[in-house]
Amino acid sequence: MQPMTQLAERQDLRLGVVNFMNTTPLIFGLEQNAGIELVPNVPSELATLIEGGAVDFALSSSIDYQKSTCPVSVLPVSTLSSNGETFTVKVCSRIPLDQVTEVYCDSDSHTSVVLLQILMQKQFGNTIKVVPVDVKGLHPIHDEWPDTVLMIGDKVVTNNVTQTHPYEADLGEAWKTLTGLPFVFAVWIGHANLPLHKVQQAATLFDRQLRCNKQRIEQVVSNTSDSRGWNRSTALTYLTEHMDYSWTQEHETSLNLFYQYACELGLITQQKPLTLFQF
Repeated sequence: MQPMTQLAERQDLRLGVVNFMNTTPLIFGLEQNAGIELVPNVPSELATLIEGGAVDFALSSSIDYQKSTCPVSVLPVSTLSSNGETFTVKVCSRIPLDQVTEVYCDSDSHTSVVLLQILMQKQFGNTIKVVPVDVKGLHPIHDEWPDTVLMIGDKVVTNNVTQTHPYEADLGEAWKTLTGLPFVFAVWIGHANLPLHKVQQAATLFDRQLRCNKQRIEQVVSNTSDSRGWNRSTALTYLTEHMDYSWTQEHETSLNLFYQYACELGLITQQKPLTLFQF
């Protein structure tokens, strides 16, 4: 499928993105469209790009919708979700999870940290202490790691800690067990006052790029897996069986429930209503 040149000629969009394996079906090839500028960053920083006017849309951690200091809306065209096991959002521990009271949490993601606190409270009645940590900066020998660590993204694949941290839980799977719903890790958000033509252009662009990448998913994997330290077969299975990129009523329901639980536990100060761009 050719780049969407005719569509992109009418666009001038700045997009905040995350360069993880799980985001490639959403963003691979976007930069080939004229008028599209990609601004890469870690998930926890993308909402600040919206607030500062540095980008029009960002593939932002879903909890940051609630934490945004400016009015934002969600573009309901695609998500970064899992309908069960994620494979790349895991809490790993030397001690049984029902005894955990402190977790060193990957500082790259706000959403996964909040989700972990909800699940630990709902499943075990544990209120945990969260200690932010740069997982990439931890000691290369896993024996030297903290007792309990939350990892996200490619770092789960490149750091096999099964031998040193035998107790683990996949957060997407735990949420599915708790609620029966998919979990939404990231959504396309933008300033609520964006002009309609930009909203329409972005919605069309994201939808078509995702459909294009799904059709050529083996090519996408071939072009992106090696540089991230992924086995190609593992990456293909991950993107086609673990990750979910759809937007449905279940995803909207799940987001609202996630926000409700976060508010009930005091992890956000208030629950803002979920507003969606209309186009």
